[in-house]
Amino acid sequence: MAELNWKTGLISEGPCQLEYKYISHPGKPWMAFLHGFGQDYYAFHPVYPKLESHCSFLALHLFFHGETSLEGTKPLDPEDWKRLIRSLFQRLGIDQAHWMAYSMGAKFTLLSFQEMPELFSGITLLAPDGVVMNPWYGFATKTMFGRFCTRVCLEYMPAFRFLVIVLGKLKLVRPSLGRFAASQLGTKEDRERVLDVWLRLRKMWPDEQKWRPYYNQHPIPFVLVLGKHDTIMSKSKFRTKRKEWTNIKWLYLEAGHASLVEKFAKEI
Repeated sequence: MAELNWKTGLISEGPCQLEYKYISHPGKPWMAFLHGFGQDYYAFHPVYPKLESHCSFLALHLFFHGETSLEGTKPLDPEDWKRLIRSLFQRLGIDQAHWMAYSMGAKFTLLSFQEMPELFSGITLLAPDGVVMNPWYGFATKTMFGRFCTRVCLEYMPAFRFLVIVLGKLKLVRPSLGRFAASQLGTKEDRERVLDVWLRLRKMWPDEQKWRPYYNQHPIPFVLVLGKHDTIMSKSKFRTKRKEWTNIKWLYLEAGHASLVEKFAKEI
């Protein structure tokens, strides 16, 4: 991506500091990009060359990635996120953007649409988190006992490995999901980031009962992209939503979780 002239900025509101990168082409519509866990703006590198001549770009580094940070120990308040995004859009002179998000970035996108729909001209979600809540994620983040267990397991890795083995034998988690989780926990830094993302971002979950009625009355282009071979955000998880969300475009690609962005870029 050396040919793209990215600029970098920081903006702060309350306990939040957000790092962002942008390329502004006056008069061209904006696209906002939100990456997945363990990534940064480069996650969309196959997409940028396809759109660069048509759009201005804003790429956000989500919390606990890059220089984006959250002071203290409390969970991120959605109100602080709203103030941060409104301030950033005002700084850059953005009225609206088409938001494109992958995995974890999707829940930030849907929550933003729920709270600030006027900032959206369109939505594209790839392998989205924030649509269907995994029961284990709900237990680990929404209950005090679950949060305690999460801390113990991630701070003491033998406990985590034992739990994965037990749940796998009980067929309560797929082996692929256990392997994916383990791959994200290789170092102490990785484990600390998972703890922060799971526990301190637990309030950043969209409420379909709030954003869907507005979308139904004020539809904008909305594409949901799934990989046919994705075992993390498998298409079976979205079967019910596929039947309910009939005014959203669904796109299925021959891809797994990690290769979905690259495959999608080829469709542009």
